[in-house]
Amino acid sequence: MASPDFRWRRCAQPVESASGISTGPIDSAAVWNVEAPARWGHLEDLVQIGRGFFAEVYRAWDAQLEREVALKLYRPAGDGSRDRHGLGLREARLLARIRHPNVVTVYGVDQNQQRLGVWMEYIRGRTLENLLHELGTMSAREAALIGFDVCSAVGAAHQRGLLHRDIKSRNVMRETGGRIILMDFGLGQDLNAALNDQAPRTCGTPMYMAPELLQGGEASAQSDIYSIGVLLYRLVSGAFPLEEANSFDDVRRRYARGEITLLRDRRPDLPEPFLRAVERSLATDPDRRFATAGQMARAVSELFGGCLESSQWR
Repeated sequence: MASPDFRWRRCAQPVESASGISTGPIDSAAVWNVEAPARWGHLEDLVQIGRGFFAEVYRAWDAQLEREVALKLYRPAGDGSRDRHGLGLREARLLARIRHPNVVTVYGVDQNQQRLGVWMEYIRGRTLENLLHELGTMSAREAALIGFDVCSAVGAAHQRGLLHRDIKSRNVMRETGGRIILMDFGLGQDLNAALNDQAPRTCGTPMYMAPELLQGGEASAQSDIYSIGVLLYRLVSGAFPLEEANSFDDVRRRYARGEITLLRDRRPDLPEPFLRAVERSLATDPDRRFATAGQMARAVSELFGGCLESSQWR
């Protein structure tokens, strides 16, 4: 049986998920055999820390600015990889439009040795999924603090006309020191861009996708909010609103049959403000969810008397 956070995606074109640290689980048969370069342009001392379908991620030393960076290198040019290079450039441009302490910072993009490279801040820490496996489920207080930061990051993206479309525990990191960082805009959508901007229309990680997306509907701010709700649900329960599924169609059928377990049935001990916030974000009807990520952040902060600030300053 597949992991509950299985990496299968339904996209017009498959798109790899990558971050400042790792690309997450992969199908090893889909990874090409490319010798790791000792350096790439002005970046040197490359050490591979992740790999995926279309790219590898390295920790590298920026010899010009004298700092560590994370470098995502796409497949060498040829064999139809031009489109993938375009997707890499697109992701870098989306990230460059967002300036927020809870969003990974991109430093640059270039093409060298027939490979497109995107380098960004190197984050020392763990993904939330790794923390779940290492430390177990979180308290409502801890999850609410994380949720507030994720909502703030997503709100900043939405304010710039961008949807993330793949919010999940593997795409959020807790940096050493506590900062929460949203990563991986590889599936991001620019709502103001032309239809041919290379963004796959329907894609994501099925267990985190809103029901309307599973039926072929359009992504929206409310579908991102739904994913945040699933993330918080998972942090405090270790599970998902749906039981484990093996395929996209299986997830869709379970939604259609209403096989959703309320968080209050799994964790009736959690504070009521937290339960209400999660349940509203997971409403089947998008119109019943929070209208904005900011509204969800405010609801989550009720656990702390409505007074919270970013982990950057906590």
